[in-house]
Parts: sequence; structure tokens; C-alpha cells
Amino acid sequence: MTSAFTDQAAAEARRVLAQALTDAGDLTDPDWRRAFEDVPRHVFVPYFYAPSGERVSGDERWFTAVHEDRSLVTHRTDGAAISSSSQPSLMATMLEALGVADGMNVLEIGAGTGYNAALLAHRLGDDRVTTVDIAEDITGPARERLAAAGYRPTVITGDGSLGAPDRAPYDRIIVTCGLSTVPPALLQQLTADGFLLAPLGNALARIHPTGPGTATGRFLPHGAFFMPLRHTPTDGIPTRRPPLPTGPGRPSTLPAEAIADNHFRFLVGIALPGLTWQYDLGENGGITGARVWHFDGSIAEAHPDTTVTEAGPRPLWTTLEDAHRTYRIAGRPTPDRYGITITSESQRVWLDNPDGSSWVLGG
Repeated sequence: MTSAFTDQAAAEARRVLAQALTDAGDLTDPDWRRAFEDVPRHVFVPYFYAPSGERVSGDERWFTAVHEDRSLVTHRTDGAAISSSSQPSLMATMLEALGVADGMNVLEIGAGTGYNAALLAHRLGDDRVTTVDIAEDITGPARERLAAAGYRPTVITGDGSLGAPDRAPYDRIIVTCGLSTVPPALLQQLTADGFLLAPLGNALARIHPTGPGTATGRFLPHGAFFMPLRHTPTDGIPTRRPPLPTGPGRPSTLPAEAIADNHFRFLVGIALPGLTWQYDLGENGGITGARVWHFDGSIAEAHPDTTVTEAGPRPLWTTLEDAHRTYRIAGRPTPDRYGITITSESQRVWLDNPDGSSWVLGG
């Protein structure tokens, strides 16, 4: 931190941020508020990447951004964002949803900058916190920044889907990267009365083990957008967009602006995971067109005249239309109307009750 940004200024900025999170209702627990006031986020985010790709560090723009309720991209590979410091309001929501108590052991999947691990260590103590990330170029700096801030939780380089069995069992597991399915190894590392909190689709699921290889849970109402879990250091680079579909468009019952509905996007993320989106914005900021594609090479383009063209092995927009029909008939459900049942054979997300409409994860 340059001389223009003193420790006192950073402490005041953290206090203002914590107050804003409290006023918004994201931060209600005094113990977590103290953590947000005490842990220096600027130590963990010494630079970030602007949407343009510019690296921002050490100036007033950087100092302001790291003390705002913003997600900041902190790691790029081949121009693609693969790691970030999450939005503090979402971090506060997740940490409070953990329901931790003194003496609990917590495993974090997705060390990132180390900031969330520092908040956990502030609340529970270094010995109670283990954090995992896939690559040494992430865990190495995180370990150094944790030490610089006065925290020394256990930082492990490895595949987060495997957890950290040598330090199990855990009372809580918090996953700070997006999942398409729940890794069975993580459920096996929980205590009998513990639970896992993880993003599925674009919402948070709190999942409790019910027996060997089985678990059940419900989704929380909060949105949760995270970069996907990486199993190898080269994971996480977005697939190139396939060639745009050509030929005449067909009329569509699903206008492009419908996909800006985050509650619908939750259902899409469950029923059709792995999509990448691009939007066209009109003069008033509304969505006038969109492109959506999948790593299997399927692509669809929604045009301003409400027609759509599709190409590739499956008709993506047709699938989205079917999902939106289900969404409308169900009364536009929010994420907290969904639950999840996990067995050794399948993982199934259901609407309203386990016998309701359901979707198999990873299917």
C-alpha cells in the first residue's frame, strides 16, 4: 500500500464497508462484522483486472474498489478470468449461512486470494480452517498474503473436488466456486451433523449427509455467481464461441430479455449447465439480442426482431423455451423452492418436494 493510503485509511474504509453490509442486511452477526472490519482486504487484492483487461494496482481507483461491495478479477490465463475475490456481500451471506460455532473445523474449497480463509481464521482460529485450490500460482500468493495479514490456516494445493481428507472430518464445508454436481468425497468428509454450503446453478445449496453416499438439502434464496470448480490447473478457460448460426430465423416464444431473469437462469443452470452467454444492449440498457453456446458446439442467436437461429448438435434455444414454459407454469419459482437429493446413483434437484418436477445433475 502506498503512503497515500495509510493503515488508518484502510481501517476506516473497512468500517464503512462493514456498516454498508450491515445496513443492507447482509451482515448481522457481530463476530463476522468484526472479521470484516479487522481483515485487510487490500492485502489480499493488491491488484485486480478491469473488464478491459487492464491491471489496476496501487492507486486511488484500486484502493476504492477493494473497499467496495464488488467482485474483482484477480487471476487471468490466456486472457480469461479464472479466479476472483468475491463480492463481500455474498461472502457475508455465505459465512453467516454456515452457522459456525467456536471449536468447529471448516474446509473451504476455492482459496482464491485467501481473503475468505482469513475471515474464517479470524472467527475460528488458524487451526480450525483448511483451504484448497488447484494451482500453486494461486495458493502460493494466498499463503503469503495470509501470513502478511497475520493468519496461518492450512493452505493446500490440489483438486478441490477431493477435499482434504487428511484433516477431516469437518463440521462445515464451504465451496466458493461453482459446481455442476456435488463431489461425493466432500460429503464423506463431513461430520454426521455437519453440512456443505455450495453454489449450484446460480444459488446456494445447504446439503446435509443422511447416510453413506446419501444427502439432502434445500436452496437458499440468495443468488450466487461463481467461477466453476477447476479439476486441473488448465481448467476454467472459456470455450471459443462456435460460428454463429446462419440462415433464416424462426419465431420464438422466448425473448432475449427473459434470460436476464436470475430466477429463470437458476433453473437453466440446473437443467442445462455449461452455457456461455453474450448480450446486446439497447440505448435504454435493455437486452435486445443474445447469443448462447455450449462446449459441445451448440449455439443459438436471439435477434432483436424476436426470431432465433440455432446450430450445432442440439437446439439450445428450443431447450430454453421448454425450460421457460416449465418456469412460467410453476409460478416463476425462486431458488428457495428447490431442493436436492443425492444418492450413490444420482443427484437430483427438485421443485417444491422430492416427488415434484426434477432434473438430474450431470445428466
